[in-house]
Amino acid sequence: MTDVYRILEEAAAAAELDDRAALAALLDRADGLTADDPQLLDHFRTALRARLRPPADEGNLYLRADGDAQIDLFAVLARHLPLLRAAHYANDSLLPFLHGHERATVLALGIGEGRQERDLLARARHLRELTVVGVDIAAGSLAAAESALKAGAADTTVDFHPVTAATEDLDDNFWQTLARLPRPLLVTASFALHHLRDTPDGHDTRAALFHRLRAQDPAAVALCEPDADHHRSPLPARLASARHHYGTLFAAIDTTAATHAEKTAMKRFFGREIHNVIGAGDADRYERHEPPHAWTARLTAAGFRPLTPARPDPLPEPGFTATAHPTHLTLAFKDVPLAAVIVAVPDRPPHPNRRSVRTPPPG
Repeated sequence: MTDVYRILEEAAAAAELDDRAALAALLDRADGLTADDPQLLDHFRTALRARLRPPADEGNLYLRADGDAQIDLFAVLARHLPLLRAAHYANDSLLPFLHGHERATVLALGIGEGRQERDLLARARHLRELTVVGVDIAAGSLAAAESALKAGAADTTVDFHPVTAATEDLDDNFWQTLARLPRPLLVTASFALHHLRDTPDGHDTRAALFHRLRAQDPAAVALCEPDADHHRSPLPARLASARHHYGTLFAAIDTTAATHAEKTAMKRFFGREIHNVIGAGDADRYERHEPPHAWTARLTAAGFRPLTPARPDPLPEPGFTATAHPTHLTLAFKDVPLAAVIVAVPDRPPHPNRRSVRTPPPG
């Protein structure tokens, strides 16, 4: 680690103690230093300086109206960053659960503009009817997802149910309605569930969600998540993890064939995340990434069993790899894990009263 990042870790420790005088002095020292990637360093310094001001909840990044919308920057990532093929790999594992069925339901948590669901639909053209329950905090994204799904439906009738809500706010009525929809039920959550925060009294909303999902007897649940440790770790450790994670992402972006403007847009997307991971107070952090073992532990505790993914097709771009592990698939750049795909199935037989559920073996 360079000297400047050592100083920033000391600054993070001061910030965690709410020692603003020490934080300011350390940041002043850091201002005179540089690093291999000055742009990345500026994001970290700016994030820590935000802690010199009174806390302010700036809200979820996907609902802000300052500059380019985060969902639009995500679209640039999807075009150029191979790590965003995670959803395609997830669909490789989901497709077998649709074989032999003419109707199915997809619950898409944090659907965004529906890229994963569009890919799944395009590869499951035997379906006569597909019900998609799209959950997202942004009404504009839901409208875009519905339009894109119906435009690409070909011979499949798409019944789209938009739900403008945060996943953790889904109520009993939602889950009761979902239970009445056609089976098999597949659940997708592509780079979405790390936004779930614990309740103020420390209740794990992610664990509660997986128990809710298990009660629905889905055929399979597919998660795509960043591979980093930014949820509950102390600020100095979070800064070290973020420096490693985002430093690798910035380096990966530089190797893509994107234009300079597109590379700047992709780095702006992750720069906003850095500000939230490091600069926001605990009550206001939405970018709460976790490593794969944390997700698989919750899934297992809720009654799911992670599947071992098939050996993936290699990524053609230099430096990028996709590797199968017993419980997940890792997408990496120069051997640094950056994202994970986790597909899990119920570990016990489905509830006998759940109608029209058939769970074929993967493959």
